[in-house]
Amino acid sequence: MNMKLPRPADLSDRAQGLMLGAAVGDALGWPQEQRSGILGGQKSRSIPPSMAFRSWARWGGPQYSKYEDKVAAGSYSDDTQLILATARACLHGDEWLAWLRDVELPAWPLYQRGGGKAVLAACRAWKQGTPPWQGPQSRARSYFSAGANGVAMRIAPHALATIDDESPSNLIGRVLNDGILTHGHMRALLGAVVYGLAVRHTLIRRGAMEYGDLLHSLLGEKVWADPEAVIRHLPQDWVERYEVTSGQSVATDWRRTAGEMGKLFEICLTSLERSALSDDEKTLEMLGCFDPKQNGAGTVTTAGACYLASRFAVRPSMGLLRAAFLRDSDSDTLASMTSGLLGALHGFDWLSPLSRDVQDAEYIQSMAHRLISSPMQVRGSQVMVEDPNAWLARLDSGQPVSSFVDGREVSSMRRSKLFERNALTVIRYDIAIRDGQTLVIDVPFKREKGRQEELNIPADSRGVAKAGRDESGPSSSFTRIAIPVANLEATRRFYGDILGLAIQWSERAVYLNPWLALVEKSELSTSSPVAPMQITVHSSSPADILRSVSSRGVRVMSPGPQDIEGALRVLDPDGHEVLVWPKQ
Repeated sequence: MNMKLPRPADLSDRAQGLMLGAAVGDALGWPQEQRSGILGGQKSRSIPPSMAFRSWARWGGPQYSKYEDKVAAGSYSDDTQLILATARACLHGDEWLAWLRDVELPAWPLYQRGGGKAVLAACRAWKQGTPPWQGPQSRARSYFSAGANGVAMRIAPHALATIDDESPSNLIGRVLNDGILTHGHMRALLGAVVYGLAVRHTLIRRGAMEYGDLLHSLLGEKVWADPEAVIRHLPQDWVERYEVTSGQSVATDWRRTAGEMGKLFEICLTSLERSALSDDEKTLEMLGCFDPKQNGAGTVTTAGACYLASRFAVRPSMGLLRAAFLRDSDSDTLASMTSGLLGALHGFDWLSPLSRDVQDAEYIQSMAHRLISSPMQVRGSQVMVEDPNAWLARLDSGQPVSSFVDGREVSSMRRSKLFERNALTVIRYDIAIRDGQTLVIDVPFKREKGRQEELNIPADSRGVAKAGRDESGPSSSFTRIAIPVANLEATRRFYGDILGLAIQWSERAVYLNPWLALVEKSELSTSSPVAPMQITVHSSSPADILRSVSSRGVRVMSPGPQDIEGALRVLDPDGHEVLVWPKQ
């Protein structure tokens, strides 16, 4: 039987302090983070520490589609996005893991800001219904090499959801099962377990925190160092694949990583013994917080956060500033985890005015309250309402959307052209969810180089002709026809490179014109197969197209009985007939 612990009288304030502190630290430290992509580089990063948010700009997008991403003051990054995704999952009670795996993680790449490669790769795998540790050996090796702090930074909600448990065993199991959804390296998992225990210890503590108390407590509570206490929580297929891929047992690697964690804590305690003479920068350097090869590791960031929270337990604002403006570091995550611990200790009053100005402040507070509500406020279980690719394709086409892919109601949406240069255009959607969260979704489009035509995808349906419609009747309009295709890249090459059409495309759709989109089939789609269609295009030089298709091995069909001279019929990659008609 799992006994219940008595709650601290100020738990509500401290829960809000944990969640708001994490968000504030993330937003304050993000511009200075070494991989933030801030415009202006190191000169823009290096500013005096201040308890004030700033607006800034960064390079967003993949390598060959970079654009200027304008970041409003107080905006949070992937750290807080994933904390909130985890919190929403926790509201589903015993179904939390399925909700996080099947809904939150597949949806997150749509609105992610600053997300890490390991988490993005894992989200793609889960969207396809495949665990990231399964599949080709190369993918498994990449997954089991992911030891970054992407787990530790998001697991604070589990400490709130298990706050009444007398034993930390359930918390450890939840953190591990959450963690392996995206990361497979022991440094990521052990760092997250230790940080979860640090949050728990801070939340349930009564009275002032003595200098070094948190670190002594963690070293004394060696359940995190016991491989047997860990392995029993892990799925057997995960353990087997880990040992095949790494050539080591989980127990051996966990024990070795726990030894590393213990040494990091000893460095922290040695420094704290010097009290006011402690050299913070020297200590953080010894922990590895300035080494780009290891400062993003789960163990290193956890040790750094625990050190700073202990060092500045009576001066929490100084701890936040030290972490958020630490040069050459993973400052947003370090500040988020440090400030989260300090908020769990002191509540959220010390965060003012940042706690009011951070993005979605009221929503974050409400999530903290719901996580500690008793009984847990569980939403009804449901599957993802819409496949993320299909949802974004509808958004791209200008169709109105009433809900997000996870079923949450959209209260408002604003569309704007964020960036345009050469062949790249980026459309930004600022979306407000009814529950209080705001999402920023950037959709890049590339236009074929050397072509002057531009496809203006409609922002709404107001440009559709209204002739023949009763103005007093229901307001409906035609917006788009979407044809599913097997391979979007092959389709793009066919229509753009071979036929030479002035197409426009994103990662999820190829537009032949504003109203006709070719959308990649979703593996989750239940729609019936599409019968072959005929698509007609006009060309001023069908002979050039004939030479192009002949050199690429494209199948040319026999002419139709009504075809005029110069007309051409070919098959696209999905078997649809394309009629190339000479311009008269």
